[in-house]
Amino acid sequence: MRLLSVFVLAAAAVSAIPAQAQQPFGWIGNGHTSAYSLGAGELELSGNLLLVDDSIDVFNFRDKILAGNSRLIDNSGDLDGWRGELRLGVGRGLELFYRQQDQELTLKVREPVSASILDLSQGLNTRSTDWGAKWVFFESTSIDQTRPWTSAALEVMKVENVSDDFDGFLESFQFSANTNIRFEPPQRFAMDRLRDDGWRARLILTHPITPNIAVSAWAGYGKSDSSSGTSTEIDLQFLRDQFLQTFDLEENYLLMGASVNWQVLPRLPMQAGYEYIRINARRQDINSSDSSLIPSFLRGTDLGNTATVNHAFYANVNWWLTPQVHLGLGGKLFANQFVGIMPHYNNPLSGSFSETLYGYAELKLGIRFSLAEMINRR
Repeated sequence: MRLLSVFVLAAAAVSAIPAQAQQPFGWIGNGHTSAYSLGAGELELSGNLLLVDDSIDVFNFRDKILAGNSRLIDNSGDLDGWRGELRLGVGRGLELFYRQQDQELTLKVREPVSASILDLSQGLNTRSTDWGAKWVFFESTSIDQTRPWTSAALEVMKVENVSDDFDGFLESFQFSANTNIRFEPPQRFAMDRLRDDGWRARLILTHPITPNIAVSAWAGYGKSDSSSGTSTEIDLQFLRDQFLQTFDLEENYLLMGASVNWQVLPRLPMQAGYEYIRINARRQDINSSDSSLIPSFLRGTDLGNTATVNHAFYANVNWWLTPQVHLGLGGKLFANQFVGIMPHYNNPLSGSFSETLYGYAELKLGIRFSLAEMINRR
């Protein structure tokens, strides 16, 4: 709710400023793939609330995640977060963008009977960022901003995801039938090094079908490097060695997709898109342990089996409250959660459902205005 309040105040501050952009009037570029850019000095800012819980889980994502999953229980799979996106036109055909998403993915684990664990984390808190530029290198010779036109663009971005440690404190564990080891004070252990980064490039073509409908198609290539692992602060070297695991992953992938923007009414744009992602090269460096001393939910013995194809869908409908402010409702759906969909999925917890259908709903508030107009008015 704080995020919505911020954008409401910002929207009110600029509601009297007219917007002119290099994308058609009434179009919304944030959260939608097309070969259009903002004009010099034009800015589009949006904030999205993201949510999955039992009230909106119409596809029963959580049931699918928990089915046959011996590690996760209760409302694992719930998601709560927000995403912000800023696009700025810096010259004819060139725009810069920055996106940030903060989310908490609920992961409640089944505590092993052989161990007593205190203050165990109940989710992964992740910050995802990507930033880059889009350059429109071709446009129709005749441009009428009241209707779409043919355009082609190159988009390049840097992607990074970082998660907090998933940790707990080991109070005791059953070493054997007759031996129980107790720690005073309890000793910390963690799933850590949860980080990935990479880059992605796409060629995008947009073409009008009717005066109020345009379709876009794109193809691209990307690369990502992911890391995760487990460790402990227990003083005994033998136990530290048993807990130490590393899961490193490098992937190159190809992608292609298509989207459509339909201006149902001048103030009512509807958008939908699909993207196909295929890993064409993967290098894994997995050092896992099957030691009974490690809690079962942290063992990474099955991380080598991962899908190589993903299908991602999105759809949203928006309403322009004023020429500068719009509200939107939408959602995203993924066949799998790898390759930038679910950050650093190469870990024993969220990786345990990385090949399961998943998605979330979005509530969006956005504004668009001209920095040049603001400066001139002063």
